[in-house]
Amino acid sequence: MITRITFAFLIFASIISYSQPDSISNNRKLIFNPSFHGIQIDGSTIYFIYQYGGQIDFDLFRSKNNYCVGTRFNYEKYYMGDFGGTTLGSPFTNYNLYARLSNTKDLFSSSFLVGVTYYTTNRPEYIPNEYMIRFGFEVKYGHVVALIFKGSTSAFKEKTSFIGLGISLDYNHFY
Repeated sequence: MITRITFAFLIFASIISYSQPDSISNNRKLIFNPSFHGIQIDGSTIYFIYQYGGQIDFDLFRSKNNYCVGTRFNYEKYYMGDFGGTTLGSPFTNYNLYARLSNTKDLFSSSFLVGVTYYTTNRPEYIPNEYMIRFGFEVKYGHVVALIFKGSTSAFKEKTSFIGLGISLDYNHFY
């Protein structure tokens, strides 16, 4: 439940922050400029959830002040459990293709994601593998080695969400 509230809040906050009245200025005007954005591997954890993954980002549009719209190809594997042990089907693996809205400013960067995932489980006989809509976010602080807060969920379906705080190793063209 807390994960669902967090995702709803982050999506709402992103809509508000990216729709400010000054977004019509030339600095925020998005220009078609296809280019490599970055590559990253990361790991995160919080309350019996452990996640690791990797991604490649590609920009399609970019503004002069580092707002970007692009794509993300992403792999994520996460383990879930509680005081009683591992959750049925864990570990879960997602192969994602996202549309990405990003902003990079000094040491901070943030991305909001929506796309499709191929969701797989360790026990497909009980929880079937399937394609789903997926939403996500990440906030990073640092260059090359960064502190990361991230999460994702698949249309608020049970056992498809994780949220965590961790470390990322990445290369980004803004550095």
